[in-house]
Amino acid sequence: MKVGFQYIDDFINNIDVECPNCSKKALVKSNPTNRKDTKFVCVCCGKNTLWRGDSSSYEFWIQSKTSNGILIGQPVDCYFKLQLWYSTVFKGEILFAYNQDHLCFLKDYIDDKLRARTKINGEWRNSSLQSRLPKWMLKSENRAGIIKKINELKDK
Repeated sequence: MKVGFQYIDDFINNIDVECPNCSKKALVKSNPTNRKDTKFVCVCCGKNTLWRGDSSSYEFWIQSKTSNGILIGQPVDCYFKLQLWYSTVFKGEILFAYNQDHLCFLKDYIDDKLRARTKINGEWRNSSLQSRLPKWMLKSENRAGIIKKINELKDK
């Protein structure tokens, strides 16, 4: 299956997390046009809260950088920093996804043996998730193991 270009914005509006209160699956839901509408909700125990970050000038913080904005690149949700529901370890590296759609994207892209880069409107794009995946994820010798881990996470 060929995977179109995807961006982190495609996956951070509905993030599955572990509830800090009951350890069940919960949801961080964000409005992409107004981040102040971001909220955490657990349907199992009823815990809920609104995000208090600075949504007027949020930025994507890569790796371990944090601020009142949002955090990207760690196995926690971007807003409340709660543990992601879909997270596991593969050969000492953390494999995570924000939701089922993100898992499907990862599986399709990693399973694609050709992974040809394509110019968009005659230009190379370097901000897509495809161009930002870590090298360990893209190694052919890791493909089968990563797909197995992704399938385990999908069944969680």
